[in-house]
Amino acid sequence: MIILGKKLNILKKINILFVEDEQSILEKYSPFLKTYCKTLYTATDGKEAYEIYKEKSPNVILMDLYMPKCSGIELARKIREEDSSVTFIALSAHSDRDTLLDIVDLHFSSYLTKPVNRTELLNALKKSADKINSRSVVMLPYNYHWDSKSRTLFHGDTQISLTKREQKLFELLVGKDGGACGDDEILYHVWENEFGKNVTNTSIRTLVKNLRKKIPKELIKNQYGVGYKIEL
Repeated sequence: MIILGKKLNILKKINILFVEDEQSILEKYSPFLKTYCKTLYTATDGKEAYEIYKEKSPNVILMDLYMPKCSGIELARKIREEDSSVTFIALSAHSDRDTLLDIVDLHFSSYLTKPVNRTELLNALKKSADKINSRSVVMLPYNYHWDSKSRTLFHGDTQISLTKREQKLFELLVGKDGGACGDDEILYHVWENEFGKNVTNTSIRTLVKNLRKKIPKELIKNQYGVGYKIEL
């Protein structure tokens, strides 16, 4: 029985990379996956998948274990050398003991046997999304939440569009866990290489003013003589 309703809304927050060398399977499941996730990327071999991973940073990689150019295990091992947070889900028509040991060692979230049942696939994805959500989402007042993994702000299920600087400022303030952040730290974090180059405290005031137009004004507070903060 497929999970219905609000239980699957959590999948709308994740980006999935689906790696499958059999075109018929790729075409069969891609439209189905697109219905549930935020963004779906596809690849037909491990080499292409790694390039997409580096460029797009998906939350979940759903992969066939036996692929040309670079197997699923090889791909997972390569990614794990630099990323311990991305979630792997294995797909395979068969496996041996060594492969199963590799799956455990590389911390795959789920192992699904082909042909894959759609209910089992949705359950595996929801399990992964729940795990990602539990470690990356910061709940905020006024029914807002910040996804630190994707660096995205939501009001309920609605994504709030932020500029790159607004995104950097919000990320900095949330990371303070309710503490205040001074002007110098904001300038350094938000403007980075431009720090000290025609960037002033007025730039911060303008940035905060524009950000407050998109959220409740009270969400970002001024602490006199100290800086700005978010009440968590």
